[in-house]
Amino acid sequence: MLKPRKNLLFILFITINLCVFSKDLPKVYDVPIELSSIEKKQLANANELIKEGIDLWAQVNQRFNPETVLSHTIDSVYNIEAYPLLAKAAECFLEGTTAKYEVYHKNCLEFWNKHSHDYPTGVDNAKSLQKEALNYLEKAKVNRRIADNYTNQYIYAYDRFYEAISLEIIATKKEGRALQIYRDWPVHYAYEYDEDVVVNLFSPKVAVVVKPEPKIVESDIRPIVISDSMIIFYMVQIAAHTVQMLPDYIKTNIYDGDRPVQELREDGWFKYTIGHYRTFEEAEKLLNELKIAKAFVVAYKNGKRVSLKEAAEEKQKR
Repeated sequence: MLKPRKNLLFILFITINLCVFSKDLPKVYDVPIELSSIEKKQLANANELIKEGIDLWAQVNQRFNPETVLSHTIDSVYNIEAYPLLAKAAECFLEGTTAKYEVYHKNCLEFWNKHSHDYPTGVDNAKSLQKEALNYLEKAKVNRRIADNYTNQYIYAYDRFYEAISLEIIATKKEGRALQIYRDWPVHYAYEYDEDVVVNLFSPKVAVVVKPEPKIVESDIRPIVISDSMIIFYMVQIAAHTVQMLPDYIKTNIYDGDRPVQELREDGWFKYTIGHYRTFEEAEKLLNELKIAKAFVVAYKNGKRVSLKEAAEEKQKR
């Protein structure tokens, strides 16, 4: 039989090993893509469920912080009151992220149905993102099944639900990012995403990648009006999309340098360029300096987009 002092140390040891720290979930956001009015409503409803889940998760951490658990008995307040709140938060996240994933996935399938005979190239990273999303969802299901068995073990349930929710949030974003790439096709941009939580499965510790928010002002992207008085000029196009890109999105994912980015609305597209030169050589020099994936030189004649060949031929006539 253990002596009282040793007994106390043994209890403290068990408590320390069972405790996990309260955790912040990965950031939730909508991928900037054009959707139908019905799909926008579906996303809005999904975001309401996720917001409810976020609020409940905050209550769990505030009222039943895993760090403060002192009793692990079946009849403890953590198992009687905390677990139902935790399970409700997890259910809200599941419904919300599933709805968002289905909207993105449906549009990804439509892309492949539309291009079933085109054999589109340059979308391998999108396909990879979709595979990762499915893999994360399968792992989330495993964590949820285990959490459901921990009805009377709040600490373990908390950790498993956290893993499941985190994986589901990231999986949904990966599916959305894949759709973003499909929508850009045949143009491809090297998007970089590093705000996710790095999830170490079945481990109570989580590493968070933190990147400072860039300071953006409205003048970072300047609308450009092409005048007919401009005969022939060249710019470097760094991005184009059917929906407008916000300055912080451009800054974070495409170009974070000091040169001003210009916005041009053309044929239903929002095009983003840098520079304004009279010769192709000057624009090409800038292109090489920028080192932006998929950026290229564009030419305009009398305010209208023309091929580089046509612009060169026009220059030779003068």
